[in-house]
Amino acid sequence: MSNEKTIEDVKPINDNRVFIGIDPGKSGGFGVIKVDDGIESSFAHKFPKELADLPSILMSHIPNNLTLEDVHVSIEHVHAFPNQGSVSTFSFGQNLGQWEGVLASLELEAKYISPRVWMAEFIKLGLEKKDRKRQLYAKAQELFPNIKITFNISDALLLTQYAYDQYYQQLTEGVLDA
Repeated sequence: MSNEKTIEDVKPINDNRVFIGIDPGKSGGFGVIKVDDGIESSFAHKFPKELADLPSILMSHIPNNLTLEDVHVSIEHVHAFPNQGSVSTFSFGQNLGQWEGVLASLELEAKYISPRVWMAEFIKLGLEKKDRKRQLYAKAQELFPNIKITFNISDALLLTQYAYDQYYQQLTEGVLDA
């Protein structure tokens, strides 16, 4: 018999926490995995048309009884690409800045996760962008069958799943305390 612990072995029965994964791209959005008394539910949102709506949409997924330590926010660590136009680069940075401003106003800290890191958990790296996006979309459909998956939210949901998996994996390894 193995002494290795599984996620189910270490996850408290009455666990309460929220995982939020943010794709800060112009057509991105955010995913949520909420653990409420050990019961999990998942949600996804496109970036709202009105920036002013973002804080209330985000906070609608965070129960009042949670401490900030129980809210785990991950943002895809984005940067400009060679040959990317200046307008596109500026827009990308502006979207990231809006997310950072909203999170700061809500006193939520975020971890920045490289796309290559979280994507490697779900697909083979090195694919052309179109093929990569299709495979990520298919994986999100598989993992979140109760959510209508779009290309706008598939990355955010998978980033959320990655953060969830990493948190509980660290519990199994004894890196974190429950």
